[in-house]
Amino acid sequence: MRLARGSNSHAVLIGCGSYDDVELPPLPAVRNNLDDLRSLLTGPTNCALPEARCTVLRDVSGPQRVGEALSRAASTAEDMFLVYFAGHGALDDRGLLHLLLTGSDTRLLGWSSLRFDLIRETMASAPARNRVLLLDCCFSGRAIEAMGGSASVYFGQLEIAGTFVLASAPANAPARAPVGDRHTLFTGELIRFLRDGSAAERELLTLEAMYRHTSRVLTAKGEPRPQRSGTGTSDQLALAANAAFRRLIPADVPEHLRRAVELGEAGDPAGALTALQALALQCDQVLGERHEFTLLTLRALAHAEGENGHEADAAQGYARLVERLVAERGPTHPDTLQARHEQARWTGVGGDPAAAADLFAELSVDASGALGPGDVRSLSCRWQHAHWLGASGRPERAAAAFAELADSYGSALGERHDDTRAARRNHAYWRDATGPA
Repeated sequence: MRLARGSNSHAVLIGCGSYDDVELPPLPAVRNNLDDLRSLLTGPTNCALPEARCTVLRDVSGPQRVGEALSRAASTAEDMFLVYFAGHGALDDRGLLHLLLTGSDTRLLGWSSLRFDLIRETMASAPARNRVLLLDCCFSGRAIEAMGGSASVYFGQLEIAGTFVLASAPANAPARAPVGDRHTLFTGELIRFLRDGSAAERELLTLEAMYRHTSRVLTAKGEPRPQRSGTGTSDQLALAANAAFRRLIPADVPEHLRRAVELGEAGDPAGALTALQALALQCDQVLGERHEFTLLTLRALAHAEGENGHEADAAQGYARLVERLVAERGPTHPDTLQARHEQARWTGVGGDPAAAADLFAELSVDASGALGPGDVRSLSCRWQHAHWLGASGRPERAAAAFAELADSYGSALGERHDDTRAARRNHAYWRDATGPA
């Protein structure tokens, strides 16, 4: 992860907010897009592009001027070659993407617009180590008929080998620019992120972080999800320093955890996950992997992975937590036992019931020894062990385990207790599942 080196990089910012074709509505916010992006990219705390290495093209009438600027910039960029476009886009009757310029005529796309395949060729041939395409446009006018309802046709044209691409999602409407807003919707979120930063991110705002942010914020607003593609480590290139970053101190962690939890509770589990990933990394680096707050954060992160449907990642997260807790507090400490329980459970939920059964078998022995065989936590481990035995295709062993467990529940809680009855029902179910004797 590093900032792009401005001294041997070049950016070309292209924006068309006014159009001669009456079928193309104006996009007045595009001018502000260009001004503010240019300020950010040339800012001293960001990638600090020299003024001469940040070319801005406003309301260009024809494609020749754009082609000259792109070719010249591509030949001089060694570290990063960045191309940004904001305006209308269209597909011709063959499904080929065209970027519409001020003088473009929707009836004569091939003659009056900027063909995207020419941009592809220029970017693909550029010697820069990192090539970045930021595209804020969508289909409009007569070309809507050529869409065929397939976003993949559109985005497939954007994939350029060795290039990171971030694009506003294709849609059959003009680029979104709410009335009165300074920027178009997609670029506005990019600018706010690069300018204001995020407490959920690290010191530098990478291209991948830009995607995460715009994806989370725009989908939360009910807008289409931006699309991305990238190869190698291009997504770790940064365009700006994180203005919201502050070196972590232990006293900060509870507040960061509270904010992350509130994101999840407010209906943004992806945002909670992003915040916890960044916090866990900072805790590891600043506080150490065995610090109490690091362990708390790792526990919350593993839980968030599961809440986001990443069951295997949740299991791995709890496994990392278990390893640290065993080293710090021992294998039978209550905190360790709880983390082992979650590791085993998510292992099963993630699709490996046999491994879950094995983990719960070991855990049941340790929990019974540490807490007592009648403790509710010990009984819970035995229940999970029996369940995953059955789920992994071993009904006879599951039936036997539930029979023993029902007797234990009966002794500890009484035969009429709900848990005892449930264990008896599970015993009967798995006994019947074994088939005739």
